[in-house]
Amino acid sequence: MCEAPILVVGGGPAGASAAASLAEAGLPVLLIEQRDQLGGAIHRLPAPGNASHIWRPARHRRNWARLTARLQAAAGRIETHTQTVFLGVDGQDRFLLDDRSKGLVFTRRLRAAIIAVGAVETIRPFSGWELPGVMTAGGAQVLLKETGRPLEGPILIAGSGPLLPAIAAQLAKAGNPPVAVLERGRPWNAPGALARLALSWAPMSEAATYAATLARSRVPYRCGATVTQAEPDGDGLKVGIRIGEVQEFLHVRHLLIHDGIEPNRTGIPFPEPDADVPVLLAGDGREALGADAAILDGHRAAMQLLTRLGRANRAAASDERGLQRARDFQANLARALHSEPVVPAPETVICRCEGRIYADLATLAEDASAREIRLMGRFGLGACQGRFCGPMIAALRGQPLPVTTPPRWPLRPVSVAALARLTTDETE
Repeated sequence: MCEAPILVVGGGPAGASAAASLAEAGLPVLLIEQRDQLGGAIHRLPAPGNASHIWRPARHRRNWARLTARLQAAAGRIETHTQTVFLGVDGQDRFLLDDRSKGLVFTRRLRAAIIAVGAVETIRPFSGWELPGVMTAGGAQVLLKETGRPLEGPILIAGSGPLLPAIAAQLAKAGNPPVAVLERGRPWNAPGALARLALSWAPMSEAATYAATLARSRVPYRCGATVTQAEPDGDGLKVGIRIGEVQEFLHVRHLLIHDGIEPNRTGIPFPEPDADVPVLLAGDGREALGADAAILDGHRAAMQLLTRLGRANRAAASDERGLQRARDFQANLARALHSEPVVPAPETVICRCEGRIYADLATLAEDASAREIRLMGRFGLGACQGRFCGPMIAALRGQPLPVTTPPRWPLRPVSVAALARLTTDETE
């Protein structure tokens, strides 16, 4: 009987690092990725038929090239399935996987699993954020990477975080620089955090590259600026902006919004200390620390798993040191860009799936539990199950929406036809 493989869910930096590390230790690996190519969000490759040459920092290109070389060198021990989605675990501890290229669900018995499904974007809601023409900055970046073409027409980028200048620089190099980048935070209010950030050479060097690109393209980068509203304006948007006590309006075709990222935990099985099939989290899905740290975290998860399986490993203290440096950097960045939440207008949509607005949330008692917010307010009961609105409500109410425990399978929509063609592999 063949040795049961280790499942790695997610083909981004953390998943690729974990898969390569396990295979290099001599273990068989089943690596699945929901898209048609490995890479994840940051290393997203062009969609088939597109010739995309989107600019990326050299450090990220080198990191992915090294990971790709490791995967290729260990290809004999890695079984890779793209266009494949993790659905859950059945009552017999078999992992359910949906191969969308073949239109069937298959099961595998596994020795362990590492879940590296990355992070999800968060936004702070404002009146009009759900309108056509408004999209997340991360979504626009993926579109740019897959098609090689920037959005057409005037673009405004707003919110908070390092993704704002990154996508702005990529749009500028692709031929359509944004009209402005609006950072809600006021970094000059945290000089100590700024001083500590300056000691992080790699990310600050990358930030300097973005800043130089925006300066050459004459893209204003304004701090302390908050989008207050958006409304239809012909074939575009009229966007209200508040800077201090001044209210301004810009007319654009697209508004890209982003307010940071959170680990993607919706429906993901949490690690059980004594589980027969151990499950570990890795990368931004465990702790959102960025692309460099995700590679370290994938290796860390693989080494922890080797220890759990009773195998000697090459666990390095350098992984933990690198992760702590990334943790410190993110903490200082959060301090530098901190801004107080703004109470949205009553008509602001909070739960897009159910059409629930802020007025519906405000009518609930101040001491309403997270469960009451979900069941009585009907927030987080739609298709996304709180994946998108949950962080908004957590910021507004100070408590997260409860997750379904245990997760309800399947985690993702799956066709009845694919389920009807379910195949089991009893040889594993």
